[in-house]
Amino acid sequence: MVTKQTLFLLMTLMAVPTFVWLGITYKWAERGLVGIAFLSTAFLIDINFHSMEIYRGDSRGYEIGLTDWIMLSLLIVMLTSKRWKNKKITLLPPNSGLLAVYLSIAIISVYVAYVQIYAGFGLLKILRGLMVFVVAYNYLQDEEDLRFIIGVLALIVIIEFVMVIDQRLSGMYRAKGSTPHSNTLAGYINMINMLFFALLLGDKSRPTLYWIVLGLGSLIVLASFSRGAMMAMIVGYLIVIVLSYKNKFDMRKNGILALMLLLAMPIAIDVGPRVIDRFLNASEASGASRKLANVAAAAMADDHFFGVGLNNYSHAINETHYIEHIDSIVDRGIVHNIYLLHASEMGWIGMIAFCLVIGNFLRLGYRSISASSSELASNVAIGLTTAIVVLSMQGSLEWFFRQTYITIEFFMFAGFLVAIPKVSVATNRQRKINQYMKKIALSR
Repeated sequence: MVTKQTLFLLMTLMAVPTFVWLGITYKWAERGLVGIAFLSTAFLIDINFHSMEIYRGDSRGYEIGLTDWIMLSLLIVMLTSKRWKNKKITLLPPNSGLLAVYLSIAIISVYVAYVQIYAGFGLLKILRGLMVFVVAYNYLQDEEDLRFIIGVLALIVIIEFVMVIDQRLSGMYRAKGSTPHSNTLAGYINMINMLFFALLLGDKSRPTLYWIVLGLGSLIVLASFSRGAMMAMIVGYLIVIVLSYKNKFDMRKNGILALMLLLAMPIAIDVGPRVIDRFLNASEASGASRKLANVAAAAMADDHFFGVGLNNYSHAINETHYIEHIDSIVDRGIVHNIYLLHASEMGWIGMIAFCLVIGNFLRLGYRSISASSSELASNVAIGLTTAIVVLSMQGSLEWFFRQTYITIEFFMFAGFLVAIPKVSVATNRQRKINQYMKKIALSR
């Protein structure tokens, strides 16, 4: 523990000031830090303080790492660099009001928790996500920033695909990439897939990149053999198609969809039997235990107005009278339903706050699709909005939102999504400047 504390102190005292100095002094360094920051969300390098690895909750220590140091550094750069003086920096992006309510309930749940240190682990994860949200929102200013972010996300998919191929060749049946579990990998990549599918249908600027990344991302999800993720991927693609056609009808999209079906046929023939087997031979006992866990979670919410405490479901189901709901110790881990998990740990009021936060992000995203004057931004809004829909759908089957990789990715995507209107304004401004300069040139 002393070694971890020393390492953390040294990294904080050395890395953060160094990153800040580089970001303020050099524009290329700032862009590099942004790239590494968002790239690192898929390759978390954390120091786990007060580690409790035998605990079966969603958080097992105070996790702090590279992503946090760089995000903090970027926030300081944004607030102090001369390059950012003409840009409006806000620590309260859109939807911050509901997020504040959600955070307040989470803090109360820490106070009333059975085991407060477990709740503290969970609270820190939310705070880490909120910092990513603020940085993502403030960084995205125009189309140039948007294209850079798209490039970073493409790089994540390519690296993960290489890791998945290596794992499959080494004999791993369900590849997990850089994440701790195959389901986590599938959930993380699925959200990115929605973005690149929307771009493939609606943006003509980089079709080759979009085809490659979407193909690799889809194969990654298939290689995970995650039933929920595969179904969510199909439903998500259908939602993207509907939103894309609603936003702008284009015969080009018909050709893309026809080609996709043609390319998918050989893959479906090869992978299909294993996917079908995965669905048909799923354990009935596993489904039954999940139902019992849902009942236990609801009982906790009924008994405690603010829940049993953030990250305390596992403790409550193993160490209190709620143990009577589930007989097998193997199944007393965590409830695989993010909504009932919130209800059990933060009360029904906490679950409602969580749903309102998600719902408002979807409202803001849907509004940005048609309101944006930038074609690129509009298609990005389609992808990001669908990504959150897909994550919300899987929430009834998984506790994805509380898995660190997905938590950080969600807040990153949410920050980008609510920044889309800024990109639209910047595009309009640049278009008017270009028109004005063209008129001057013609007048000469």
